[in-house]
Amino acid sequence: MSAEDLLNDTFNVLEEETMKAVEQVQAYQRKLMDPIYHKRRELVKKIPNFWGTAIGNSPMFAINPSDNDLEALDNLTDFHVEYDHDKPDYRKVVATFKKNGVFKNETLTKEISVDPENDGTTISKTTIEYHENKGPNNKRKAKDEDEDEDDFNVSFVDWFGDDDVRTGIILAEDIFPSAIDYYQGPGDSEDDEDENGEIDLDAESDEDDDEEEDEKPKSKKSRKSTDVESSNGIRIDWTPSMKTITGIPFSFHILHMNSFNIHGSQ
Repeated sequence: MSAEDLLNDTFNVLEEETMKAVEQVQAYQRKLMDPIYHKRRELVKKIPNFWGTAIGNSPMFAINPSDNDLEALDNLTDFHVEYDHDKPDYRKVVATFKKNGVFKNETLTKEISVDPENDGTTISKTTIEYHENKGPNNKRKAKDEDEDEDDFNVSFVDWFGDDDVRTGIILAEDIFPSAIDYYQGPGDSEDDEDENGEIDLDAESDEDDDEEEDEKPKSKKSRKSTDVESSNGIRIDWTPSMKTITGIPFSFHILHMNSFNIHGSQ
């Protein structure tokens, strides 16, 4: 065996050990977070359209949302993710809605179980009962050989009915844990301070006239996102929360998606 082969084998072993360690940390954090998520779930029920605003503000769903998505998010009353502590690659995403003009379902559910050792993925999903003339409305363009499928917009509603795994992981591992951050939107504190940390008094006077407008959530139709360059073969339009997942930067999970045989939307 050459030195290069030996080095590659060593790297592969370290990679496997790293992923196992990540899974253990992730499982431990989820156990600790379960009661906190439960408390948060009850509290945010008192905030009108909390989940619709939080999810709509996330870059994953902020790019030119369809009319179906806008109406569904406006009627989203509850959203939660169920984890299996014994199976770190299992996620169950559940969304509950008020009566709306897009579909008849009160609840949309999607279960994703990834088996990296056997390169297998199991998906269980709700059959969406669309109202007449309200079928799948995702904005994906017709595929050409030269097009990158990761360039397509993601539809929140359509995702519950398709086989996309990547979006589910982002929902479960970033958007759901960081929902309060996404609901509040981008912070403006940095704009009011100079490089030395001093408050810009001139900026304060400009805020008085627009105080009421600033307090309102931004319109979903004006949402924007940042284009993130590819990492290890994966490129997505995404600006994740500054928070980390299981104490490990979110970029780590994006970097290792290929290890789970995840290559974006179908």
